[in-house]
Amino acid sequence: MALLPRVAGKRKRASEDERMKGRQRIVVVEDNFATRTMLEHTLELEGYDVVALADAAMLDAHLAAPVPSLVILDVMLPGVDGFTVLKSIRAAEPTRELPVLMLTALDDADSTWQGWTGGCDYYMNKPFDTEDLLSVVDNLVAGVAA
Repeated sequence: MALLPRVAGKRKRASEDERMKGRQRIVVVEDNFATRTMLEHTLELEGYDVVALADAAMLDAHLAAPVPSLVILDVMLPGVDGFTVLKSIRAAEPTRELPVLMLTALDDADSTWQGWTGGCDYYMNKPFDTEDLLSVVDNLVAGVAA
């Protein structure tokens, strides 16, 4: 498990050197501006290179080589929903094994089941704890089951 060390119960911020070495790219697909911006800034502070999208329309361009290390995907998106996007990610050879974190306000059993059976690597409900989110992200990027 490749987690950053904790200091007094808080995550230690990545140093500038850590941020610039082998940056892992994460694509965030979230239509809510405040949530998208918070995710983008939080992940960048942790040393990740982040592409933040308001909908899935441009996602294919950001899944092309090099394939990102992780996709954080909302379910309720304008146009196509996150479950449909997940299905297309799993259907394409280059992204079939790409870790996907579903991050959504849908906490009913049917939606959760649809996420897991659709192939998401982790299903997290909003509102979420930032520390929990970062631990899951770190594990998924490192290839460790979250």
